[in-house]
Amino acid sequence: MTRRIPLAAKLGVTFVLVILLAVGLVYGLILWSFTRQFDEYRRMSREKFATEVAALLANYREETGTWRGVGEMVLTRPYVVTLGEQSLEGKVSIFDVPFGLFDHDGSFIATNSWEWLNTFISLDDRGAVRPLTEEQQDQGLPIYVSGRREGTLIVGDIGNPGAAESVFLSTVAQSALIGGGIAIGLSLLLSTILIVQILRPLHALSKATDRVTEGTFPDEIQLRTHDEIGRLGESFNQMVESLKRSEAVRQTMTADIAHEIRTPVTIIQGTLEAILDGVYEASEESIAPIYEETLHLGRLIDDLRDLALAEAGELRLVKEPVDLADLVQQVADMAFVPREETPHLHFDVAADLPMVHLDRKRFRQVIANLLSNALRHTPPDGDVFIRIRSSRQAVELVVADTGPGIRPVDLPHLFERFYRADPARGRAGGSGLGLAIAKQWVEAHGGTIHAANRTSGGAEFTVRLPIS
Repeated sequence: MTRRIPLAAKLGVTFVLVILLAVGLVYGLILWSFTRQFDEYRRMSREKFATEVAALLANYREETGTWRGVGEMVLTRPYVVTLGEQSLEGKVSIFDVPFGLFDHDGSFIATNSWEWLNTFISLDDRGAVRPLTEEQQDQGLPIYVSGRREGTLIVGDIGNPGAAESVFLSTVAQSALIGGGIAIGLSLLLSTILIVQILRPLHALSKATDRVTEGTFPDEIQLRTHDEIGRLGESFNQMVESLKRSEAVRQTMTADIAHEIRTPVTIIQGTLEAILDGVYEASEESIAPIYEETLHLGRLIDDLRDLALAEAGELRLVKEPVDLADLVQQVADMAFVPREETPHLHFDVAADLPMVHLDRKRFRQVIANLLSNALRHTPPDGDVFIRIRSSRQAVELVVADTGPGIRPVDLPHLFERFYRADPARGRAGGSGLGLAIAKQWVEAHGGTIHAANRTSGGAEFTVRLPIS
């Protein structure tokens, strides 16, 4: 079984690691930056010192013409130490930085630090300082007098930082450490607040989804955030509302299906019982109603099956190029059989209509539903209009009538399953599946269907199909 790690723990560990890493990097960068600046300062001080000493030695060489006595006259100063009645005299280097002076040929002249010089040069068998090599002379600072190189000055590194510099670096490191600790504390506090703000709505959503899985619908979730989590909450609320509507539709549809099936089954059952009881004879007249009801029941079952396939996206269409005007004419000829009490049919087709790719069988049912709907609601002395036009990469089919029209309250629900208007106040009749099936068939062909009332009276259905 896979162990579940809470999201709060994951976020907490992630935030702590990121904070520690960030503070550690900042602390290291601060120390590295200050140390580097001090090293740069020491390098510049060394170069400045070497330049000043070289200029001082060049002046001495130019004035005296020799390097003799340079150590006593230039590089050192006398000092006197008094101990009671006695006085001790000596000389000390005036420079704290170790250096060595060499002649133009590399021979040694003077130094203020033999300890440092021993790490730089070597001695011969007699204990004398070996002359500098050309490579060593190139590393030093040349001393020119009147355009001629008279010597080479080798300067050692400036000593370690003094007490003041060390205290400053220690203070900077301590301040950076304290600042890092404060930053860690504040970051952890803000991270905790952020984690709580993230997890609180997620916990609410989790509880709500648990209720949905249990089969109950939670109340609307109120999230105060306006970010992605807030939008997730809005989407969840919309999903719950959609599920509620779907459940209501499912319950209504189940009741409607039971009602629609009960009627023909009741008629069949009652007629068969009457025949078995001897009330009716088993004749053609008594069996014919049973047969009609079985046909009606079969059509109802087929309609429900086709509608379910269409809504599930599993309906297979066999499309072919179809002359829509010719198909409509065929269906109209069958629907408007010449007889009494039949409305007048007006057929208006534009010239040069393009071919449309349709499933001939399915779309014939769409046309038949629209025409039968118009015939059912148009008085005998009324008119039914069929118009076919081509516009904007689509073919438009309009079926209109001069019947009572559609009540505004019924228009939004006209294409819903089993929806039937009040017969006393508008259009009604049928099982309530015809227009729902017509809408599914049209949309399966990539088209649209729209219902409206004509300004001069009656209803108007408009079907738009894309031109392939």
